[in-house]
Amino acid sequence: MNGLIKLLVIDDDAADRLQLKRALKNCGFTYELSEYEAFDITIDFSAFDCIFLDYLLPGENGLSLLKKIRDTGIKTPIVIFTSQGNENIAVELMKAGASDYIVKNAITSQSMAQVLRNMLQIGEMIRKKDEAEKALCISEARLAEAQHIAKFGNWEFDTIHNRVHFSEEVYNILELEKHEVVPSLDLYRNHIYEEDKAFVKANVAQALRGARVNYDHRIQTRAGIKYINIQIYPSQGQDGTLQKFIGIIQDITTRKRAEEEILKARELTENLMKVKEIFLANMSHEIRTPMNAILGFTRLLFETNLSQEQKSFVDAIHFSGENLLVIINDILDLSKIQSGKMTIEKYEFNVHELVKGIIKVMQPRAQEKGLTLIDKIDAQIIPIVKGDPVRLNQILTNLISNAIKFTEKGGVTVELSSLASEGIYELFEFRIQDSGIGIPEDKQSVIFDDFVQASDDTTRKYGGTGLGLSIVKKLVTLQKGKIALQSTPGIGSTFTVHLTFEKVNIKESVSSAAIPSLSDFAEKLRGTTVLVAEDNTLNQALVKKILEKAGCQMDIASNGLEAIHYLQNKVYDVVLMDVQMPEMDGYETTQYIRNEMAAPQCNIPIIAMTAHAFGDDVSRCISAGMNDYISKPFKAETLYLKLLKYTESPDKSEAGLLSEQVMASYTMDFSVDKFIADSQNLPVDFFEILERETPVYIAALQHAVENRDLQSVKSICTQIKSSFSLLKIIQLDHLVDDLIFLMENGQTNAFEIIHKPLDVLISLLAAVNHALKNNLKRSR
Repeated sequence: MNGLIKLLVIDDDAADRLQLKRALKNCGFTYELSEYEAFDITIDFSAFDCIFLDYLLPGENGLSLLKKIRDTGIKTPIVIFTSQGNENIAVELMKAGASDYIVKNAITSQSMAQVLRNMLQIGEMIRKKDEAEKALCISEARLAEAQHIAKFGNWEFDTIHNRVHFSEEVYNILELEKHEVVPSLDLYRNHIYEEDKAFVKANVAQALRGARVNYDHRIQTRAGIKYINIQIYPSQGQDGTLQKFIGIIQDITTRKRAEEEILKARELTENLMKVKEIFLANMSHEIRTPMNAILGFTRLLFETNLSQEQKSFVDAIHFSGENLLVIINDILDLSKIQSGKMTIEKYEFNVHELVKGIIKVMQPRAQEKGLTLIDKIDAQIIPIVKGDPVRLNQILTNLISNAIKFTEKGGVTVELSSLASEGIYELFEFRIQDSGIGIPEDKQSVIFDDFVQASDDTTRKYGGTGLGLSIVKKLVTLQKGKIALQSTPGIGSTFTVHLTFEKVNIKESVSSAAIPSLSDFAEKLRGTTVLVAEDNTLNQALVKKILEKAGCQMDIASNGLEAIHYLQNKVYDVVLMDVQMPEMDGYETTQYIRNEMAAPQCNIPIIAMTAHAFGDDVSRCISAGMNDYISKPFKAETLYLKLLKYTESPDKSEAGLLSEQVMASYTMDFSVDKFIADSQNLPVDFFEILERETPVYIAALQHAVENRDLQSVKSICTQIKSSFSLLKIIQLDHLVDDLIFLMENGQTNAFEIIHKPLDVLISLLAAVNHALKNNLKRSR
């Protein structure tokens, strides 16, 4: 037994005390013994672990002394010494509070060791009981305090004895004095707000059927109306009968008032957001529409006979225009920036060329100020990587532009190096160093916040909104990168960006894959008739030039009314519909075509041309009845591909039917394994889920075909497109798109039309499932 135990002996016989000490000496305990010959009221009995008390002392017996000690509240174990083993005396002593007794002539080291072990156990039990009682008292006090603070009370209804119990806080909530009323169900019912009584009754009826209920309602008190929350938990006996209900009542008036205020504020905010969104949408359209013309004509100009110097000028204009478009997208779409909905794409690109391209565009600005602008690219860095070149362009352009703006003499250096290489990933470091005005130390911690400038006169001297570095920070963070700043006022600043990109095997890179030539598009689009509904004269000229190069025939309408007039007098293969036009906009025009015009005009494919930068515009286009959309500014190749999607059929009288030649392209062999291997950055869980779902899709498709359930086939195809989107299997995406198009535009023989493409889709899904299983085996 470890630890020192404190013992007290009260005995007037020295021989008895000596015998006790001899027994204790060899009992195996480490102890400290205090001796008294008689009872002394000044003794601190609580300081001992065990008390040995002689039954017969001068003037008093052990029974009366035991009672005196216990009356003081002392709970320390007490062992009575007695000269005779009288059981009646022992019983009296135990009733009076003795823990044990021992006959003096039976005291030995062994018996004393057992007594001490027993007493220590009793002492430990007493200690734990005291602690539990104290904890219970504290807990009850805290519970009462917590209920009062939270305005939270509990109640209980005993159905057998028809008794109701309220906690203290229930009386406070009902604003009743506890001593003035008797708790009952009627007492509570009388407080229910009249208009809520039927609602409360319905919830109580559910509780009487054994259901747990949770509901809010109002009560009427002396001070007025309160909102309360009620929870009822029925309790059943072994025979299944309801024996009692345990409940909770909480005053939620403050919360309800706050919710009402929040609701009002939310409605106000939503109205303001709608106003802001409309403003931004209109501004987006007004800016992106001329940008479409600038970029479009720049591309056309580049295809003309130009000198090498002229081509470099046009290339710089186009590069700047693309970069400006990205910045416009982010600044105009403030809701996307603030809500963090900006997405990061992954494409193959040449990081060397990107950095050098930015330097080339920025060079004239630096030269105008007499500054040097140089790049230092580590020649050992792999050139082709996979990531988001547009966002990287925006990050570097912003930082380099700022460096030039805030530098009056000296120059700017852009360094690119590799910090680490692991597996398929490469960690790059971009350092933009300038010899400019620097940033004060007290501003360096907030320089990446929205609308923050380095000093109060920065805007006056240099212009800008203070939003650029905030956007850069968000873009870096979205790519799981880091950005840091080192700056000394008057000496210069260095911005360091760390970003991770995927390595690309140059031999397998598709970044230089051949893009279909103009002759390829012209061969397929020649003779296609297109109605262009566009009010902007520059964009009219641009679209006309692009379509003429592909051999298309077209008419141009400046508004929706003119477009309808053209359609009433001529049959076209497709309509390119600007969404924002005078007289009648693209949405109204499309709805008129779909609902008011006869076949074949009402079924004509309509492709929206939108300059809006908001995601819900796409949904609005589709809802209005348009088949597809193309965002301004657009590339000629993108427009050609959109047109081919809806016109590449030898029999255009059948709305969107696929030819046998087109279907044959889906049966060509290709490696599903390659697409899965290219998606190894996706989590294993994704492949496991897809491997389980693919057989389900196959079975569901087969069942739907057997039952000629066209709606189910369409629904399953939509799910397939969503589930497999991350794998980017182009053949699968196109096949599903064409199937959906066929089902939406087919005639009564829809199942005969989609029979072959459905067979191909099922075969393709089976191949994907096989590749998924092999991939999972390898990963395990």
